[in-house]
Formats: sequence, C-alpha cells, structure tokens
Amino acid sequence: MMKTRIIAAASLIAWFASCNPATAADSAAGQKIFEAACAACHKLKMAPYAGKSESELETDVKGIVGGTIKHPTKLTLSAADIANVATYISSNNSK
Repeated sequence: MMKTRIIAAASLIAWFASCNPATAADSAAGQKIFEAACAACHKLKMAPYAGKSESELETDVKGIVGGTIKHPTKLTLSAADIANVATYISSNNSK
C-alpha cells in the first residue's frame, strides 16, 4: 500500500513538472530592458561585458540588483528580467 502511494505521488509530481516547463531566457525582452534601464550609461561592447559568459553576466546583474555590486542606480528586476538581460548582452557581445 505504501509503495503504491509513493509511486502515485512521484507520478503526480512528474506530471506537475511537465505542465510548467522551464523557459529559456528571451534576448528580445532583454534588449527592451537593457535599452530602458542600462543603455543610457552602458554600451554593449564596453569592457565590463567583454569576454564574459551568459552565466557570468547573469551573476553580475544579480549582484547589481541585490546590492552586492556597487552601482549608481538602484535596479529592480525580476529573475526572468535578469536572465533576459544577460542573454541579450551575451548574444551581442564580441568575445
């Protein structure tokens, strides 16, 4: 009886997980955010971005939003916004 409940619970969890697939970061959305929140001071080809991976860029933006990296402007971005901006920057970054 216990084994049946465990299997049923595992099946239910797997079904819920498949209903909400992870979404990839959206470069077009990242461009809009970058242009609205960053482009006045930052250019895509600037040294802080050069050679950084998407993961490194995402970590940097998280640090800026979270306040662990000094930045003159307070940014409020969601986790999806941060991922989108990192994707946009990395897709336009010459390595």
